[in-house]
Order: sequence, then structure tokens, then C-alpha cells
Amino acid sequence: MASNNEAETRRRRPSVKSIVALIILVILVLLSAWSLATVSKISQIPPSTFVNLPTTPLSNRGQTVLLVSISTITQKGVAAGVNGYLDTISGQPVAGAKIYVQYYLNGAYQTQVSTTGQDGSFAIHFPMNWTGSLPVTFTYFGDDQHQGLTLNSSLPGENI
Repeated sequence: MASNNEAETRRRRPSVKSIVALIILVILVLLSAWSLATVSKISQIPPSTFVNLPTTPLSNRGQTVLLVSISTITQKGVAAGVNGYLDTISGQPVAGAKIYVQYYLNGAYQTQVSTTGQDGSFAIHFPMNWTGSLPVTFTYFGDDQHQGLTLNSSLPGENI
């Protein structure tokens, strides 16, 4: 009987090879988890600064303006923002204008703002990527020389 108990005890005791293999497996799993966490941190789009949409009424004085050449900004083939131009109806750029862009993110409407350059251009990078269509609202409140404008649009997020 004693030899039977010894044989069972040997069978139940893990071998050195099994223990080493298990340790190597645990180390590989931990390294994989660490590398995935590192890659996901690196590939995240930096957080954006959201603003409150002003409650100022749109100006109805001055020249009519248009948002033109609105397009999706892509990074490595992924939709990441929007750009375009603010021009008067006669084609002159509107410099120094604040363009507010509002869209739905994480259960709430978020607003970002960009100021147009000398050529009337603006660009906003969103804190997320998207596929499908992203509904957005562009608002320019205007001033004494330019009328205000609100434009509802949908930005393509794939096949760009």
C-alpha cells in the first residue's frame, strides 16, 4: 500500500517543467497586457477643450457669409475632425471669426471653437474618431460687418 501512495503523490506533484512553463505563461500574459495598455495610451487622441455655446443671438447686420469647402480631417485614414472656410458671399475670406462646432459625444452635446485664419480657414480636431455620418452644427454669430450663420451638416467618417 505504501508504494501505491508514493506513486499517487508523485503524480499529483507538478514537475519542474510544468512550473517553469506556467511562470513563462504568466509573464507573457502580463507583458501582453502591458503592451496593449501602452499602445492604447499612445493611440488615443488628446482630450479636447470643450466650450459652452454662447447664447448671443446671431447678427443680422452686414454681409452674408458662407461656410465653404467643409471636409472631414483624417489621420491615417480615420476621421478625426473637420475643416473649412468662412467667406463672404462675394468670396472674400472672413478672418478672426469664431466658428463653433457642436456634435453629440458621450451622451451629451459638446461644443468646440476655432478662430479663422487670414484666409478664412478653420480646423477642429475632435477627441474621438467615428465611422458612418456624424451630425454637426456649425455656428458663426457674426459681427457688425458680417451676418451670423448656422449650418447643420453631416460629416462622413468612412470611405474618405
